[in-house]
Amino acid sequence: MALSTGIVSYNCRELLGSCLESIQEHSGRLAVEVIVTDNASTDGTVTMVRDRFPEVRLIASRENLGFAAGTNRAMAAASGDVLMMLNPDTEVRPGALEHLTSFLRERPEAGAAGPRIEGPDGRLQLTCHTFPTLWLTLVAQLGLHRAFPGSRAFGAYDMTWWAHDRPRRVDWLSGAGIALRREAWERVGPLDEGYFMYSEDVDWCYRLFKAGYERWYLPGATIMHHEAGSWADAPEERIIAAHRANFRFFGKSYGLPHEVLVRLLICWGALVRGSFWTIFGPVLGEQSELVSSYRTHFRVAELAMRMDETWRRTEDAAPR
Repeated sequence: MALSTGIVSYNCRELLGSCLESIQEHSGRLAVEVIVTDNASTDGTVTMVRDRFPEVRLIASRENLGFAAGTNRAMAAASGDVLMMLNPDTEVRPGALEHLTSFLRERPEAGAAGPRIEGPDGRLQLTCHTFPTLWLTLVAQLGLHRAFPGSRAFGAYDMTWWAHDRPRRVDWLSGAGIALRREAWERVGPLDEGYFMYSEDVDWCYRLFKAGYERWYLPGATIMHHEAGSWADAPEERIIAAHRANFRFFGKSYGLPHEVLVRLLICWGALVRGSFWTIFGPVLGEQSELVSSYRTHFRVAELAMRMDETWRRTEDAAPR
């Protein structure tokens, strides 16, 4: 088998159906194995896959394992020389899978390769990034990345200073679509299941970096991404989950002092923004999105100050 694609689904039946159809339609001459881990969906996803796509290997979990654990189950069952993480709310475009697979076959020093990812409207989604740092956290809290997106210093995290128009090595790639060399997966190990959702991709790419493997962005392969198919109705919970995962990454990868500092930076920024909307929200008309905005900022600040949730403490408390 040339390529094994692992997809984790949760209550996104129609989007997953479109994703699987696109793989069928655009695999070309490539032998593709598709494995779906369903995280206890309640919308009929399991029945849909069994009825419409009997060739897909389905792992039906009785509980929501999260993205990392669900992906690991799929990869453990895979037989391909190249593995691929793919979101259920994506659709592959012609030639994308072949391009990613052939690149990894021809470049043994590359551990992972990611495609150009576009929204349904054709707009570029920023899916290749620089590893998070304290400096880039400060830039984000001050809003400098939005004020000066063309600056290499301020636009570094999302690489907004660059046109995303040619292949290049990058720090990390979005888990919405990453092709992986099996050898690299086996050497570096599976995704860290301590991440329920978010940051498992940056964590795994950071481990690839530490192991000496390259990570490449390949705009010659294109995937369409609806984005947040499983979380579309819970934006506030997505924000909280993303911050919790980011704190874990800093503590695990850089150490406790870095995690404490990033928590303080996030708390400060959240309190400033939350206070602003608390004061000016009523002036601007008590719009529901503004009320939600300052409530979310205060929740982020509270989360940041939960020092009992630091990575070191949670790891020390974990059963051996």
